[in-house]
Amino acid sequence: MPNRWLEFWVRLQAVLWLPTLAVAAVRPDLLGRELRWAIAAGMAVSYAALVVRMRAGRSLADLVTMVRLVALVVLVAWAPAPLAWLTFAIAVLAVAADLVDGWLARRWGGGAFGAELDMETDQFAVFSLAVLAVAGGGCVQALVLPAMKYLFVLAAWWLAIPASDPKPVAGDNRRGRLVCASVVVALLVANCPAFTATVGGIATAIAVALLVWSFSDDARWLWRQRAGRRLA
Repeated sequence: MPNRWLEFWVRLQAVLWLPTLAVAAVRPDLLGRELRWAIAAGMAVSYAALVVRMRAGRSLADLVTMVRLVALVVLVAWAPAPLAWLTFAIAVLAVAADLVDGWLARRWGGGAFGAELDMETDQFAVFSLAVLAVAGGGCVQALVLPAMKYLFVLAAWWLAIPASDPKPVAGDNRRGRLVCASVVVALLVANCPAFTATVGGIATAIAVALLVWSFSDDARWLWRQRAGRRLA
């Protein structure tokens, strides 16, 4: 699959979902069942296009990744807001399955574009959990977490630097993975029935600060790479 197509798909997601997040931030009361059904349908169609184009699903790791997305779509469309314990448990399992598909890929191999598929599924997980948190009465700042990726993509498009590939800075992706894990944990806290909205707000505020730092570091590195290519 040409990288240009993946760049196009990622940019299309930014154009599609940023306005949705903006509306949800201004009018969180609109995140009722009808709008969440529309969001779930948009997620399913977008992801299906990605899967078909990547010819994913030929490895067990890819199948687990795709099941994660299906679970997230079902939660966005049908879960009560705020989440009950059962639906929260499903959300935890959908997130934890990220560890499973990674282990399967390392042990038996993944699809040709398994890393990209996993990265975009992670983004949909952040998006879904943020929408569910705000629909359940959580702080609207949770919506900044998925919006950050889309803003990064649009900025990268304008600056002509790549934004569709997993970005191991200088061959090391550990910092990005740790920050992503922190973001997901914060959103699970914001959705957990055991915690108040205040606790969820503090957790997501910390996650926003970490993500700003992470994306800023990515942007600086990619900009230096672009400058280096121009000088070469």
